[in-house]
Amino acid sequence: MASAINLPVLSLCKSPNFIINPSTTFLQRDFHASSLTTISKSKSYRKRAVIVCVLPLGVDPWAPSIDSQSIASQLFAFSLFPYIGFLYFITKSKTSPNLTLFGFYFLLAFVGATIPAGIYAKVHYGTSLSNVDWLHGGAESLLTLTNLFIVLGLREGIRKAGNSEKNAGSEEEK
Repeated sequence: MASAINLPVLSLCKSPNFIINPSTTFLQRDFHASSLTTISKSKSYRKRAVIVCVLPLGVDPWAPSIDSQSIASQLFAFSLFPYIGFLYFITKSKTSPNLTLFGFYFLLAFVGATIPAGIYAKVHYGTSLSNVDWLHGGAESLLTLTNLFIVLGLREGIRKAGNSEKNAGSEEEK
């Protein structure tokens, strides 16, 4: 007769402070009934536990109370690296209109203002930035300016490209 045993999931990120219900475990192995009693009585039971840490964010993805704000702030900080790479390559290519390029760089001003505003909202008001209207509105106005710079720069680039095509077409007719 075969029995199933649920092994505990241990995390490298933080020590678990909860008990896993048998219905929520993802690893089940079949053992004979005699080996089940041997494993549960021996100290080798803990050595057979599965160690899991999928995300490099310092959180346990199977924890019952994951703080979404801490994950969001870590992803926000990590996202700056690819964005700086994007800025490097778009500047190096010299294909972007100047105002659009300025708009992409101005997004860093939005990030630079949002971080201290969020800290101030948490320390002074005890809540997140999105719940303090005057701080949130000020930060979002920088994002609005960023979008305007990008769109106006792209509009200018499209107009210049259209004018150069017209000029090239009129020179060919002559």
